[in-house]
Amino acid sequence: MLVAERARWLLWLPVAFGSGIALYFTLPVEPPFWPVLPLCMAAACLAFVLRPRDRPLLAWALVLVALAFAGFAAAQWRTHRLAAPVIAKPGSYEIAGRVLLVEPRGRGPRVTLGELSIEGIAAEATPAEVRVTLRSDGASVRAGDRLAVRARLQRPSGPLVPDGFDFARQAYFDRLGGLGYAIGPARILERGDHTGFAAAIARLRQTIADEARAAIPGAEGAVAAALLTALRADIPDRVWRDMQLSGLAHLLAISGLHMGLVAGTVFLTLRYLLCLVPSVALRWPVKKPAALVALLAIGFYLLLAGASVPAQRAFMMAGVGLLALMIDRNPFSLRLVAVAALAVLMLQPESLLGASFQMSFAAVVALVAFYEAWNLHRRRRPDTDDDAPRANRPWRPVAVYLLGVALTTLVAGLATTPFAAYHFQRIATFGLIANLLGVPLTAFWIMPSGLLALLAMPFGWAGPFLQVMGAGVGLLLHLAAGVAALPGAGVLVVQWPVHVLVLVALGGLWLCFWSRPWRVCGLALWALALIAALAVRAPDLLIDRAGSRLAWRDAQGAVHLWRRHRRDGFVEGAWLRSLAVEEARDFPAAGAGLRDGVGCDASGCRIRIDGRTVAIAFDPAAALEDCREADLIVSTRAVDRCPGEDRAGWPQMIGSRFLWLSQGIAVRLHQGRVAVETIRDRRGRRPWTR
Repeated sequence: MLVAERARWLLWLPVAFGSGIALYFTLPVEPPFWPVLPLCMAAACLAFVLRPRDRPLLAWALVLVALAFAGFAAAQWRTHRLAAPVIAKPGSYEIAGRVLLVEPRGRGPRVTLGELSIEGIAAEATPAEVRVTLRSDGASVRAGDRLAVRARLQRPSGPLVPDGFDFARQAYFDRLGGLGYAIGPARILERGDHTGFAAAIARLRQTIADEARAAIPGAEGAVAAALLTALRADIPDRVWRDMQLSGLAHLLAISGLHMGLVAGTVFLTLRYLLCLVPSVALRWPVKKPAALVALLAIGFYLLLAGASVPAQRAFMMAGVGLLALMIDRNPFSLRLVAVAALAVLMLQPESLLGASFQMSFAAVVALVAFYEAWNLHRRRRPDTDDDAPRANRPWRPVAVYLLGVALTTLVAGLATTPFAAYHFQRIATFGLIANLLGVPLTAFWIMPSGLLALLAMPFGWAGPFLQVMGAGVGLLLHLAAGVAALPGAGVLVVQWPVHVLVLVALGGLWLCFWSRPWRVCGLALWALALIAALAVRAPDLLIDRAGSRLAWRDAQGAVHLWRRHRRDGFVEGAWLRSLAVEEARDFPAAGAGLRDGVGCDASGCRIRIDGRTVAIAFDPAAALEDCREADLIVSTRAVDRCPGEDRAGWPQMIGSRFLWLSQGIAVRLHQGRVAVETIRDRRGRRPWTR
């Protein structure tokens, strides 16, 4: 059966390469360099010696093993190549550096600085880049300028819950060693009018974004600037929320959709214009120069998007399709998708872990596989409608278009929903309805007018086109707000373990890559993923590393928050998403008595969970007293164990030292057992955790 599918074996090459990358990133400790490449070469040599003609299955299995080792080696090499120092301890620093990127924000621009000099830090310990939010007086800063500022800096933070998003890992691969905000005015030391190509492109992006915001006021201008330049920092939070709840958030990130729209608009327009010239259309294959110009156009758009990882990936995918047109190949082929995926993973192995890579390729693979199957079905089915005169069917083009948009949206939505649920703990219930309107609006109104505005900007004629674009963006935002306001627009799900996502991905690939009936076995993997997802039980307790914040989920599923200091919306929002709730209740005030299974006094709180008592002690005396009555004690002061406590298993007391070293914990109490999961154990000891 596998031999009969030999023509589709090539599709599994990027899967094998990605498996090696995934294995590298899941290891708890950093592996040694020396064994990986020899193992890769040994597997490749064995595949060659076994002669693929005689033993094709075994030879191809060895090829996949060799590629897995190659992916492992690529991820390891990139990790060590991008190593850079991070801020050792939080504090106030005098910083001087070159502005690499300016992102406008309401309270002041956020800048990324390179070529750094930081007071009190040696050159070899200085980060490669830091990101600082300036005060409002820093609005005149431009990319390429060299500036000095006093800022409060800290190292990038890790996950807020076990298996949560690790910003420190992302910052590591961005070579970002510090984050913070200015506590003094920014002083421009040198204007960077002649600092190279990268700075010139950054200034151009900033100029385009400023012009878009000047021509289009409000949130519409911020969204228009984001679509043209990928500078999204000043999009209001309410717009982000509406777009996420409506399932339209993907329209705000320059990705495959936007690259495809730019490429398609340029290609079709130029090809149509060339066809109007008979001497050209009859002598030359006009699609090839049109494809070449479209390739140059998306290359320029890539630069305007800041050459971010999602934009690079989208450029590769669109570029491979345009190259296929230039050499008379089918651009809608799973083989081309596999080539693009392999190219992205070879250049940026870490992108495999990101939601953008996973969702983009899930959508593209599903769409191409669906239309391959659809075209095969059409070729096999006798057409009974062609004899009917077209004049009697004027509605058919409209119906075909609407059906195509609906099917495309449905297939892409089904393919990406599990990945969105894993990464964002939210499913957009009415995403299909919103995308049926939002995608055509973006494709036929917003993006074409934006392209015309870009072409007109050098001549000072961009204003009318930007106004048209702004009107389209306004309709898109109204659509998002209307869908987001519907009851049940966004369904929250509990944070899944990674094996659920692995089952979903393998099931989808099996279903899409094979062409014979046994492809439906992929549905069995999806069924296993569904069972595993439904079996996930949210933690009963979440505690941060400082012991200053705690979330408790009661028997009814409601979440109660306790905090020692002020509210932190970022941390608490991440906790609520991981627990699949929108809102939380505060713990009762001291002396208020028992309420919903929790009671507090001046020395601490007590919670009843699944028949067990959990105590939160605010002082050492209360912690020691709780040792006699509670099953689990969380001590926020310098007491780390109960008298005579057995340390063989999880301790009865979770003290401040344990909390700090664990980086935060999740506790589950079920059927009389206590399970404690730490962020530190989940992250392991890797270069980005040090």
